[in-house]
Amino acid sequence: QVDTKSHTGSHYFVKFIDDHNRKLWVSPMKTKDQVLSVFKEFHARVERETSLKLKAVRTDNGGEYRWQFEEYCWLMGIRLEYTLLKTPELNGLAERMIERVRSILAHAKLSKAFWAEALMTATYVINISPSAPLDGDVPQRVWTGKEVSYQHMKVFGCLAYVHVAKDKRGKFDPKTWPCTFLGYGDDEFGYRLWNI
Repeated sequence: QVDTKSHTGSHYFVKFIDDHNRKLWVSPMKTKDQVLSVFKEFHARVERETSLKLKAVRTDNGGEYRWQFEEYCWLMGIRLEYTLLKTPELNGLAERMIERVRSILAHAKLSKAFWAEALMTATYVINISPSAPLDGDVPQRVWTGKEVSYQHMKVFGCLAYVHVAKDKRGKFDPKTWPCTFLGYGDDEFGYRLWNI
C-alpha cells in the first residue's frame, strides 16, 4: 500500500516479473481487490504476445491471492506458489522499486502524488536496461527479439513543450504549452506530459 493517493486515485500497485527474461510489468490500482482483474489482463496479454502458456505464478501470502485468484489459476491450469510467511527479503524487488520511485520523485522535485507515473517510468527503464541475471542482455530485447533504441529517452520531470494545434489557438496565442515530462506511452510510442 502506498500512503499517498496518486493523481489517478491509486493507493496500490502490483508487479509481475518473468523469471526467464526478467521483463517487468506493473499496474497501479485503486484497491487491492483489483489484483485478479489486472492479472487476467496480464495473463491474456503475455500469452497473446508469446503464443506460450503461463505455467506458474509465485506470490506472497496476501489475501488478494486467495479464493477467486486461486480458483482462476486452477481453472487456467496455472500452478500457484506462495512464498513463506514473514519473509520480506523474498520481496526485495518491490522494495527496490519503492527506492527507485522515491529517487525519481526527489530528483524531479515532484510531489508524492506522481508516484504512479514514476513507477511506470522506472519499470520502462528497467525493461530496456542491461540486466545482470541476463549477463548484460536487455529484458525487452529478450522478450521481443528486437533491438532496443534509446534515442527517445528523456529525464523524468524535465521541461517539455506540447504543440498546440492551429485550430485550438487564437492568432496571438502561444504555439506550445510548457509541460512536465512524466514518462512514456503505454502501447504506442509517445510521451506522458503534465500540463503545468
